Order: sequence, then C-alpha cells, then structure tokens
Amino acid sequence: MTPRTKEQNEAIRKQRIYQIRNTAAEVYLEKGMNMEMGDIAKKAGLGRGTVYHYYNNKISLIEDLLIEAFEEAKKTTVETLNTHEPPLIRLEQYAKRQLGSWVQQPFVFILFKNLFQSEPIPIENYNELLKNFHTYLYNPVTQAIEEGIHSGQFISIESGTIVKLFFGTLIGTATSYIGKNDDSDETDNANWINDVITVLFKGLKA
Repeated sequence: MTPRTKEQNEAIRKQRIYQIRNTAAEVYLEKGMNMEMGDIAKKAGLGRGTVYHYYNNKISLIEDLLIEAFEEAKKTTVETLNTHEPPLIRLEQYAKRQLGSWVQQPFVFILFKNLFQSEPIPIENYNELLKNFHTYLYNPVTQAIEEGIHSGQFISIESGTIVKLFFGTLIGTATSYIGKNDDSDETDNANWINDVITVLFKGLKA
C-alpha cells in the first residue's frame, strides 16, 4: 500500500476536525454542557481515542468550535451586507445564507444560540468573543435595519426592537428545526428556509 502524502494526511485531519465539531454541536444542542467526549465519539461513529487525539476536553473543543463559527458567520455577514443592494434585499440574502449555514454547519448556529439565549460558556476568551460578536455580526445587521427604516422599506418602529425580532425569529425557528429533522434533504431545507424568510419579511416590510 502506498503511504499517504502529507497533503492527504492534512486533508484527512481537517475533515476529521470538521466532523468532530459538527457532531459536538449536535450533541450540545441535545445536552448542553452536560455532554461528554464519549457522547461525541459515539454519535460521530469514532473511537474515544480519536476524539481525544484532537481535543483534550470538551471546553477546548467548544472554544475552537465557536472561534471557527465566528469566522464563518463574519464571512456571511460581510458578503451579504457589504453590497450596494437595498437594505431589504441585503437582509433577505443575509437571513437566507445564515440559515443555510446553520443547517449545514450546526456549530455556527451554536454561536448565535449561545450568545443570545444561554448562559456564558466557560471558555477562556468568552468576553472577547462576545465583544467581537456585537461588533462584527450584530451591529452590521442593526445598521442595515436602520437603513431600511429610514428608507421606508421597513415598518417604522424602534430599530432595537426589529433587530431582536429579526434574530429571535431566526434562532427560535432554527432551534425547533435543526437536529430534529435529521432525515431532511436539501429540498426540505431549502423549502423551510424560504418559508421562514417569507413569513419574517412579510412582517417587517412597510
């Protein structure tokens, strides 16, 4: 058997880490901080030793998970909100992309769900993560909503109320969908996302 190349080994390593993080997010949605490394290994179909090879404990795993989730969410935010489209179009694109990301990569959803609705996770840089979340993920959405209000595209109510409604709707409906529809396919996911967008923006439009 021909030995694997360095590039092949690196690709396997990245795929394994991605698998562990996604599985950890699914287990976290079920058990919260009561999850154990053994739970992750079992759900991922991996040996405990394999999981421990990459992460010493669940705290270090969650910390890496949230850092990568932040980068993914920031990329989505920049690509959808930093355009010349009208505020309404930008926010629709943002919501659709974010929901799609949450379904495909549950660890990104964990970031939003935790920072909005849960107790702080005991990771070393939690306060820094929270600050960056507001600066790079929350504030750009607020700015787009304020533009929408001033341009007459959105209903004229206090922007902070709309922002909370916006994120609350996305997170709330995702909580009831992600992890509870494991047998859904891409078409089911796309239909669910489109339904959420339709209902949400029908209520926000002026």
